[in-house]
Amino acid sequence: MPLRNLYCLSDSAAVAGGQQRNRSGWMKPLWVVPRAWCVTASLQAKGVPRHKTAAFIRLHLARLAPFVDSGVYACRTGDWVHLWFWENQRVRDFCETHQMDFAALDLAPESVCLPKISDGAVLHRCVEGVEAQLWHKGALLDSAWWPKQIDGSDWQAWRPTAAAAGSGRAMPAAWPESLPPMAISSPHPGRQPSAHLLKPWASNVLGEKWWRGFKEIRSGLFFTLSGSVLLGFTGYLSAQWLYVQQELNRVDLEISALSSRVEPVLTARGKTQAYLQWTSQVAKLNQQVGIGDTLHVLAPVLIQQETALREFEYGDGELRLTLVPVNSELNIEAIIQQLEALPKLSDIRLLPENDARILRISAKISPMDSMDGGTAGLPAPQINAAAANGNVKPGDKEAASGSLTPENKERSR
Repeated sequence: MPLRNLYCLSDSAAVAGGQQRNRSGWMKPLWVVPRAWCVTASLQAKGVPRHKTAAFIRLHLARLAPFVDSGVYACRTGDWVHLWFWENQRVRDFCETHQMDFAALDLAPESVCLPKISDGAVLHRCVEGVEAQLWHKGALLDSAWWPKQIDGSDWQAWRPTAAAAGSGRAMPAAWPESLPPMAISSPHPGRQPSAHLLKPWASNVLGEKWWRGFKEIRSGLFFTLSGSVLLGFTGYLSAQWLYVQQELNRVDLEISALSSRVEPVLTARGKTQAYLQWTSQVAKLNQQVGIGDTLHVLAPVLIQQETALREFEYGDGELRLTLVPVNSELNIEAIIQQLEALPKLSDIRLLPENDARILRISAKISPMDSMDGGTAGLPAPQINAAAANGNVKPGDKEAASGSLTPENKERSR
């Protein structure tokens, strides 16, 4: 199916009827006004900008129009503007005869649908008569029409008049002295009159803009194309959505695989950080010079009272002890008296939640410089040392004395 068909307006009923029977094509057909119906005129537009050509033409339309109700087709080729006028009433009569809508017709003169050449003159056989066209560097300079085929004598009789008119218009090329050749594409007897016509080689400057093409598409075809475009676009979006979902699933799988590989590393890192924290706490505990001397001072009291040191906490000059019995219940009064007798402890007091099975004591410890190698004046960090877990055997005097064995150091906090 062709994109667009070209049909000729014709006074011949046979020609018009044959065209009416074939109306195929993607777009509305282009109706060609026969050259016999047209009157031509030309304007020199040298120095006129392209975008002001339409305004330039409208200034001369009222002067050049040969009919009261004229249809016009104007095109610009180089520095020349060519106009084709026809009588609209004649076209309306044709539409009434063949039951066509005049307002819906897209019209173009036959001259712009004939094959163009680069240079020289050529004769075209039209639907009615013949037309001569003069071209120069791909631009149409002039044209002439005869109602019937002409010969050399007719050409020689007409040429002086055309040459005089051309010299007055300062055309860059002139009509040849001999009769121009006939174009090969001209129609032959028995051939459809519009078969030799081509798509117009120039658009109508006074016509509608480029979006007119949407109006030229047949209504049924327009909805079909619109539905197809919408369906195709929907399919494209669906394909893109599926592709994105597949990519997301692939990325999720890769993340899961990487997570399973990284999880052991994170676990080892957590354990390493815990070990480093424990090591730093032990290092801080070892930096407190004199803690060992304090424990040695407390050891005789713990052994005598059969008591184990469960927790040992020192900070800011205050010592906190948590004592538990080894074999029997605690003798709180005797323990307090012996602790008060120690020279390094003062201001001894009981902390809450004490009973016969656990004793919590707070005491002030003398400045660290009074001890061997003390560190007076330096703030002491918080220290927790576990010397016993409350389940000490009766014969384990070393544990009862609260000395820091390797096992006790592991319980330091």
